[in-house]
Amino acid sequence: DPALVAAIGDLRAAGVTFVICTGRMVRSAAAAGEALGVAEGYLVSYSGGVVADLASGEWLVHLPLETSAALDVVREARRLGRHLNVFVDDQLYVEEDDRWTEWTTTYLKIDVRIVGDLLALVDERRPTKIVLAADPEDVVALLPELRGRWAGRLNVTRSQPHFIELNDPRASKGRALEWLRGRLDGRGPAVACGDGLNDLDMLHWADLGVAVAEGDEEVRAAAG
Repeated sequence: DPALVAAIGDLRAAGVTFVICTGRMVRSAAAAGEALGVAEGYLVSYSGGVVADLASGEWLVHLPLETSAALDVVREARRLGRHLNVFVDDQLYVEEDDRWTEWTTTYLKIDVRIVGDLLALVDERRPTKIVLAADPEDVVALLPELRGRWAGRLNVTRSQPHFIELNDPRASKGRALEWLRGRLDGRGPAVACGDGLNDLDMLHWADLGVAVAEGDEEVRAAAG
């Protein structure tokens, strides 16, 4: 929306630090940033798993999953018969080119690498994030079960209605923004805008949390 691009430009011109904060991978989020007129500054990606400098491409913070937790996720997804998107070194890996692979690559406008064994992949290379994809009613049913299974080992939340996001427990949008505020020596108030359940901690962290009108009901209830 041109009005959105103009509003972000006005904020930045007024001296406001504008940060894109998303569950997307870095290169997908950076492309969205360019469309918004934001090609420099800071990016919180992978729902807090990465903080990157847009201009240089440097990853200032990276919090990948522990290998043992990633292996457990792959084994449990196989037991449940569910699709996994595994992100390693800002590349998407899947085991099967199915409807979820097509949906994800179209949504994020990225390519994909199909591997024969995700278990071997995460045993060798720690993923930045894993996403379990399923129908929305399936996600609602699975979310409490998976949160209980990995309590203390993983940050388990929902972003899109079809996605359960699995991050290192240290990774969240609110924690990433707090780290970034410290780096910037930010003394002014922070305003956060979000629509998904992976935005809840960010809305609670901010001095003012704002829910997007069509956002999740729980997000609207949590907003200031």
